[in-house]
This record gives sequence, C-alpha cells and structure tokens, in this order.
Amino acid sequence: MTKNLLFIYAILLSTSCTSNLKTEEEGAIKTIVGNSLTLEFAAKNTEVKKEGTNVSTSEMLHLSLTDNSKSNFVGESLTLNNTIEGAINFYTRNDSVFCNSPNSLILMSMPPRPGIRPAMIAANTEFHVTPMSLLKFNSVNIMFVGKGE
Repeated sequence: MTKNLLFIYAILLSTSCTSNLKTEEEGAIKTIVGNSLTLEFAAKNTEVKKEGTNVSTSEMLHLSLTDNSKSNFVGESLTLNNTIEGAINFYTRNDSVFCNSPNSLILMSMPPRPGIRPAMIAANTEFHVTPMSLLKFNSVNIMFVGKGE
C-alpha cells in the first residue's frame, strides 16, 4: 500500500514540475514582449482650427514610436534607438529619454510652469526630454507624451 502511495505521489510530483516549467516559459515570453520600448507623441491636427488649451486630446494626432524604428509624423522623421541623419532621433540611456535634432528648437514643459522659461536648444545638441515636453521648431510642435505601455 505504501509503495502505491509513493508511486502516485511521484507521478503527481513529476507532472507538477513539468506544468510549472511550461508556465515559467510562457511568463518569460510575455515579459520579453512586455518590455518592448515604445514612446508616445502627440501633435496638433492642422485641420483643427483651435488654439492652445482649446484643443482636446481627441483632436490631436498620435504616434506610438517603437524601439529601433523610424516614422514620419507631422512632416518630420522621428526615430527611436535608430539614429538616422536628418531625423529627430530619440534614444534611451539609464531609463531616461534623450533627443538630438538636426534643427534648433525650443523645449518647454506642458502645461507651461510659472517661472520656468523655455529652453533654446541648438541644432545637433543632445538634450533630455521628460513626459509632457513640447518641442517647437519649423512651425511644428511635437509633444513627447511619455513611455508607452
């Protein structure tokens, strides 16, 4: 009787171990896919004839820029961890987001904070961007919304 119980226990234990292994593999795959980097951007839709804070989120254009990609957004080329000459290149380092633009621009926070002046950024200069940073250049405004999910 004891031998039968040990045999059944051994079978249950072995099936339990193989089931956990499969679950751990599936979890690892989901983690790798879930860690794919995406940055979110927004810009005013030129067809909307409103100004400033009167433009709602639903009236804006949105872009999800994925890691190692290039995308055209409101007439500008944007890249993420894929530096291309002439593009607005975003890249990450130590969980921070940086940018380098071929054109000079104005960097400001949105909404504007009292007492904090917009920064003038020279062309081809590396600078740090935080969520809700507005990049203003060539009559185009692109807002870095933040990291995607």
